[in-house]
Amino acid sequence: MQDIDTTSTQSLIDRYYEEEKAQREREQTLAALNMRLDANDLAMLNVIARRFRKTRDEVAQEVLSTALIDLFARVEAGERKLMARDADDAARSIADDIAEENGVATPEIKTGVWANHDRQITKLERKKAKQQEQEEAEKKQLQAALAAAGGGMTSTDTATSAEAPADAGDKNTTDNTAEEHERPAAAMSAGESGMTATAVTEEESDESEDDTAAPVSVFAG
Repeated sequence: MQDIDTTSTQSLIDRYYEEEKAQREREQTLAALNMRLDANDLAMLNVIARRFRKTRDEVAQEVLSTALIDLFARVEAGERKLMARDADDAARSIADDIAEENGVATPEIKTGVWANHDRQITKLERKKAKQQEQEEAEKKQLQAALAAAGGGMTSTDTATSAEAPADAGDKNTTDNTAEEHERPAAAMSAGESGMTATAVTEEESDESEDDTAAPVSVFAG
């Protein structure tokens, strides 16, 4: 709780002291690392640091920290576990060397940092593998469903469906052919009927002429 004699503005000074102390302690746990960079890389590092009001060392430190995790995640699982164990074992001795160099007591540092990274990376890899398996299973199920939908008709139904248009075509052809055969026959029958009717008429006409040409004489005797 804030002291009644200390104003809110004055409490900012107390916070600044605490942040300065924490920063000093943190710096005492850091080791210097000399790097030589290409002019283009150094130029971009300067631009980013100036844009976000950070020092060049702060940006380089954070970039290197995240880059190491990315590199570590790319290592094979079995080798990654061994590397994590070696790094965690070495971190303690390195922290002691840094404290001795800075003339401070050995600070408390996080232990098992890289082993924890390994566990998180392994968890993500298993989750990703499981998702891929589920996607493959769903893909196979979809393919099976499509195959079942496309092959729902039996071979007999398929053959019948294929033959049905052909049968209809054959029937139409047969009907047309029968009609074509019937038409000449009908025409011939009509012709014969006409000829018969003409012959009968001619015979009747001849008989009529014979009756007219040879009348029976009433004086014959």
